[in-house]
Amino acid sequence: MRVVSFVNHLEFEFEGNINKNAICLGDVDNDAQNELVVGNENGLLAIFKGENPKPVRVGNDLGMISAIAVGDLFNSGRNVLVVVTGCGYCYIYDFEDDHLGETPEKKVLQPIHAQRIPANVKVMLIGDVNGDGFSEMVVALTDRVVRTYRWVNCGDVIGGKPYGKLIGLNKWELADQIGSITFNNCPDGTPSLLVAQPGGTYFTLRVQPVGQDNEIDPFDENMPELLTKMSLDYEPLASARLRNPNIHTEICGNIRLGKMRPSSYGSEGDMPDHVKAVRSNSDGGEVTTYEISSNFGSSQARSSTDTDEGSAYEICCNIRSGRAESGSDADGGAGEAFGYALATLDGTLTLLNNGKIQWNLQVDHQLFAVCKLDVTGNGRDEVIACAWDGNTYIVCHNTDCVRYTFPEPVNAFVAGHYGLNGKQVPCLVYATFNNRIYLYHDITLPHIVTKTIAEVLKKEPKYHQLLEKLNISAQDTAKLKELNHFLLYGRLQ
Repeated sequence: MRVVSFVNHLEFEFEGNINKNAICLGDVDNDAQNELVVGNENGLLAIFKGENPKPVRVGNDLGMISAIAVGDLFNSGRNVLVVVTGCGYCYIYDFEDDHLGETPEKKVLQPIHAQRIPANVKVMLIGDVNGDGFSEMVVALTDRVVRTYRWVNCGDVIGGKPYGKLIGLNKWELADQIGSITFNNCPDGTPSLLVAQPGGTYFTLRVQPVGQDNEIDPFDENMPELLTKMSLDYEPLASARLRNPNIHTEICGNIRLGKMRPSSYGSEGDMPDHVKAVRSNSDGGEVTTYEISSNFGSSQARSSTDTDEGSAYEICCNIRSGRAESGSDADGGAGEAFGYALATLDGTLTLLNNGKIQWNLQVDHQLFAVCKLDVTGNGRDEVIACAWDGNTYIVCHNTDCVRYTFPEPVNAFVAGHYGLNGKQVPCLVYATFNNRIYLYHDITLPHIVTKTIAEVLKKEPKYHQLLEKLNISAQDTAKLKELNHFLLYGRLQ
């Protein structure tokens, strides 16, 4: 495992304890540049933009902020900011007439809509959950409940702003505590929700669009909650039974991957000396585990294939891979595959595609957050997992991994894109216990896979031209090895 060092960063000052879901990267003012939005348990909400170390907008006395999301909740083609507190208040902010970049002064935020919803919300998403083309708000509560809401306009516009209400559409009550939730596309292309359960298991929730016959009056307080047709599938992973059934599980989504393979080693004969293969049988079939010896690093990389089962993990869903080979199981006949990655607090990270485990990675740190981000610029997303002590793992689709060690314990973590100098740059955001938020924006890596100097030189046209002048074939491995040894050390072998 390679170790990388990130240096260039922005430092924001923000006091108070932050819920791990109360930090968000999103375009709140619709200028195609993402901002950083963060809230604390004392009811302070702040929006940071560009290189300004101070927040450009603040909100006060909101209550214990537990979740923040940015999305097109009004289905008007514009993003809004949604803030939910632990006591059940939902605040909606619209920045259509408030351009954050025009003035450096700090202004107080005023919501355009406030509404009571059930208390104890811990995580929130905004997106199309039922495939009808309209966005819904999905929340998960600490009392094992998942709910979906739709914004319904009353028909009038007051002060140029939408006037309406959030209406409950669906409700599920699950058996165990919810880690978090994420959107996930099914093999047939329809959207669904994945809900993480303790021990690495999860539920798949599917709902159907609300028909015209189901329209209700949003201001009829006596109208019961609308429950549309929906399905719920429990998907236990067999090897999770070997682990703590109460281990915490988290979810993230929409990770794009290229062509996937079971592991970075084609066969046991291709494995280096520090790796050994262990075969065992599980309920789902044969599992091949690749274990890295302890003297090679602090982590163990394990790849499981030919099974639908895995360990207890944090779930990171909607892993979109590139166009797969014709006839493969990965594309499901649609040409583009979807999958999900999982991680748990015991340090296990895994990748699944259509319910089949592609690989497992075991580390020695407690992973509490998992995100997706393209750090190589090749159009594929890497899985990024962060531990409480600041250790961050960036893993590509074939288990090649790099590690960055943030020097402080972490209160909250998020990865995504941030608007800086007119561009959207990939970044890692760490909220610490010392009232500071660090945003690392220079994190682009040329590659995740370890490459030798010979592999790098073979891609250089000038290198081949020089070889021709020396009458050395690019396929003559012995000659190339002798040449490289002479150029590096000044002597022949």
